[in-house]
Amino acid sequence: MMKAGLCSVSFRELSPRMICQAAADAGLSCIEWGSDVHMPIKNPQRLQEIVQLQQEFGISCCSYGTYFYLGSTPIEELSDYIRIAKNLGTNILRLWCGKKNQESTTEEEKAILFDHCRRAAKKAEEENVILCLECHRNTYTETKEGALELMEYVNSKHFRM
Repeated sequence: MMKAGLCSVSFRELSPRMICQAAADAGLSCIEWGSDVHMPIKNPQRLQEIVQLQQEFGISCCSYGTYFYLGSTPIEELSDYIRIAKNLGTNILRLWCGKKNQESTTEEEKAILFDHCRRAAKKAEEENVILCLECHRNTYTETKEGALELMEYVNSKHFRM
């Protein structure tokens, strides 16, 4: 079943209430909350507020748009992001794949990044969540070639594009 929704990062200047209201008014059914402004991992009051707003407006959380950078954010922090995602009602988290594209990444950096990705995928499997990456500028998965190489290496149904 297809759902229509929005990403809160597109509306950084709006409050969560304003975003939920706008989504409901537009007939949308879900929101990807971003961890940079609207749903930071260290803000339990905001989490409670957003969960209540989702119920009030009949909106679900389709994914949690994290600012977790594979290869540099400590892997231990992934548990906090997963906890928030589950509390928001989703098992899908969007992560960033490093901070350099494939061409700019050294072999040593690639080995660290790929190991980090495998460890994250294992954690995702243990927690029954799905980690999703995108073909984004200045990340290892900027190109389909980089993305395919990484997906083949990690080889997990819990680690996707």
